[in-house]
Amino acid sequence: MIIANRTEELRLFNQMVQGSFAKRVLLIEAKSGLGKTQLLALFMHSLPRNILSVPVDLKTAQRGIPYIFSCVRKRLKNKHFPYLNAAVGRYLKSGIEVSDTTMTGNDNQLSVVLSNVDESTRNFRLIELREAFFQDLRKIPETLVFLFDSYEKAATELANWLGGEFLTEVVDTDNLIVVIAGQHIPQPTIEWMDLHHYFRLEAISEPKAWYDYTQKAGLHLTPDQVKTTMRIFEGQPASIVQWLETLAKEGQ
Repeated sequence: MIIANRTEELRLFNQMVQGSFAKRVLLIEAKSGLGKTQLLALFMHSLPRNILSVPVDLKTAQRGIPYIFSCVRKRLKNKHFPYLNAAVGRYLKSGIEVSDTTMTGNDNQLSVVLSNVDESTRNFRLIELREAFFQDLRKIPETLVFLFDSYEKAATELANWLGGEFLTEVVDTDNLIVVIAGQHIPQPTIEWMDLHHYFRLEAISEPKAWYDYTQKAGLHLTPDQVKTTMRIFEGQPASIVQWLETLAKEGQ
């Protein structure tokens, strides 16, 4: 994954992973088209093999909070979640009725546990599941990296949970690093304020950075072509990359 001139963001992320930077929550805010998703992909592909990563696109999290539990459990393997599995199992064995056959299966059991109950019961169960989930995470020996994309697309309950209870638990989960990117991002709370670092992505307007990008990407273009493209699209990475690739194909 190649992207122009995001070296500072990549450097700091790598320091987080290596443990040489004290923060473990990285918030990345940027308008559409500035390369948030590409940067998260770059982060993930830069990780050493001994680091476990979980990428989550929040715009696809239609089931809300249960989707996060299920996504992480699937990515890291079910065997790492004895406490969470036990908590879910207790509820399922306690007589919860599953009226919707589409809600069966391991990945949907969490949705079953949290559905068709009053708000206070649901909140109680959610607390128990969250505590079990993080208890399991803390017992995993490897460093974990969760990368959440499109925070602004998350449902309100999920967004509030991630910025509240979830990140509060991260404070006491020393093996977990969390990156959240979006056009909007969580507002720091007193519980995890000291744990976070903030980046705001801006347009990339350095001609040399873009020319270097074309060389690494194998796009045979002149410096003037690159510079003109950068000016036309005002440093917007998504548009620039698309047009540079088009120019290179036309010149073949």
